[in-house]
Amino acid sequence: MGSRFVFVGNRRFVLEQMILEGLDLTAVFVVGGTHLERDLNNGLLPKVTNWIVVGSKAELLSQLEKNRFDVLVSNGCPYILPISDLPAARYVNIHPSFLPDLRGADPTIGAILLERDTGATCHVMDAGIDTGPIISQVRIPYSDDLDATTLYQLSFIAEKRVFSRSLARDFQPAADQEEVPGLIYYSRKGGDRVITFTEPNDLILRKIRAFNNRSQGCEFVASGGRFRVFSARLMHNPFLAEIVTDFPALTVALIYENSIAFHKDGQVMRFDSVQPDGNGAMAIGDRLLSA
Repeated sequence: MGSRFVFVGNRRFVLEQMILEGLDLTAVFVVGGTHLERDLNNGLLPKVTNWIVVGSKAELLSQLEKNRFDVLVSNGCPYILPISDLPAARYVNIHPSFLPDLRGADPTIGAILLERDTGATCHVMDAGIDTGPIISQVRIPYSDDLDATTLYQLSFIAEKRVFSRSLARDFQPAADQEEVPGLIYYSRKGGDRVITFTEPNDLILRKIRAFNNRSQGCEFVASGGRFRVFSARLMHNPFLAEIVTDFPALTVALIYENSIAFHKDGQVMRFDSVQPDGNGAMAIGDRLLSA
């Protein structure tokens, strides 16, 4: 008889792979208010019929006690599970980074903001957070053409790959996680997506790439109000530079198509997809202010 699987998580991609592999899914526990709950409600996973929304750790633990399973797969479960107190089974987690680097809740954002390689790791769950022995990994090298929305998609693909590879080796660990100097733990903080204009230009660009999904954006303040920006780049055309540098630094020199151009630290920068937060309005000559 094949293994019985339970899935716990907040996104659909590993779950899709489990269905594709023809696994015996005895239960699917969906973190409430997440993309996975929305996708299931919208019928994107028609073969999943035995799903239950959980809104707390206590609720999840209660549900696990009611089910018999051989393997639990966690993919976006926000709760630390007391593995030693749970029913005897294999407990594995799929984390969207190349562990042990970028533990924490937001490794994809952290990879861009901090210029780190990332990827996906399937590991044995233990008493720590993303600390158990590694079963399989895929690395995604850092490059400065990646933004968060692209990297999320690459991470979803990498997660499916590490699950399939881990399944093929019956979830047997390959190596312990090696604690080496320089490892980073990253969970986003509110200030991470605020542009103060005191940062170096390359950090401004990384912030905007790290928070470019449409529900976030980076916040900044101008004399016309508060705004969000979703895309940015440096501009190099000499005629454009001549026009923009006629204005003082950090002054809006051009406005067009929801974009602005200004100069800072000897470089011309363009912000695209600029949106006001509230009733703000931008005009040529407005100053960009330290938030």
